Amino acid sequence: MSPFPEPSKQPDKEVKSQLVQQLVAEIEVAAKAGNFKLADQLHEKLIATDSMAISEIIKSSGIIEDEKTAGIDRDHLAMWGKFYDSLSDEERNCLYYSMKRYVLRPKTKILTYGTMNNRLFLIEKGHVTIFFPKDGKNVILAKLGPGDILGEYTFSTISLCSASAITHTEVQLMCLESSAADGWEDKYPGLYEKLVDFCLKGGSVDEILRNKKMEKRRYERQAASGAVKATLLTNEGGKTENVYSGGLSDISLSGCCFSMRLSQKATARALLAKYLLLFITAAQEEDPASMSVVARVVRVSFHLYGDFSVHVQFSKLLSEDTMRKFVTRPEGSLCLE
Repeated sequence: MSPFPEPSKQPDKEVKSQLVQQLVAEIEVAAKAGNFKLADQLHEKLIATDSMAISEIIKSSGIIEDEKTAGIDRDHLAMWGKFYDSLSDEERNCLYYSMKRYVLRPKTKILTYGTMNNRLFLIEKGHVTIFFPKDGKNVILAKLGPGDILGEYTFSTISLCSASAITHTEVQLMCLESSAADGWEDKYPGLYEKLVDFCLKGGSVDEILRNKKMEKRRYERQAASGAVKATLLTNEGGKTENVYSGGLSDISLSGCCFSMRLSQKATARALLAKYLLLFITAAQEEDPASMSVVARVVRVSFHLYGDFSVHVQFSKLLSEDTMRKFVTRPEGSLCLE
């Protein structure tokens, strides 16, 4: 037997209690310093350490939310008050701290027609010029300023930019990346839907385009039916192992739309701007027409239960005779997207 007494072992319960109190203190320090990322991480650690420390968990959560609320720019809240008024305090804090503020120099390109964009912009100072490329020229459509939103259509849907945007003066804006909203559903269910609704009601770029008839298709789409097999292509044009099956919805000389089912919205988003090799078979029972065509994905529309509509633009125009083989309605009837 050792002549020295064994050191007394502190009960696990006491150790856990001390660790809980230490974490609460660290959370308060981080929150008051405005380091909310660290404060949230420590709060998660607190829950993992002792999920039964209810009072401490609630207390520390309240500290974080109070400090977040106190740290929000009041001018920002006043400018976007109509939307923020529809949110709870927790939703408001989540949205505000998910965004980043940028100051852009004049003549800085924000959006480019026909390219991808996954950001939403809230303009707070300065002016942005919206223009549309047509017949080799840039047609100025409008100027946006404080209180206007930009990028709302591509943020709330899966589509390419329908116009270009460039700063006319120095511009201060808040920017929200779509990836920042990916984790909202668990903690703040319904927040993303509220933001999308705000985008659809408050957005102006696509309304401007429609009013000025910039989006009018050169070739109307006709209702169509048939089977579609879509193979994803590499940037070099080679086939990948990603193959999708769907049903043809409508067609024109320049593109078509087909429906398909995907398990994840992220997969649909990843298709945007990609090239597909389409093998389309008409719905006729006897001797159905078929064709292969390369097309670029320009928009993906989400429906219920994992159903999507994929809108593509052909790399080459079809002939009138080829298109008619897949049309199911009399020529001249338009299938709206």
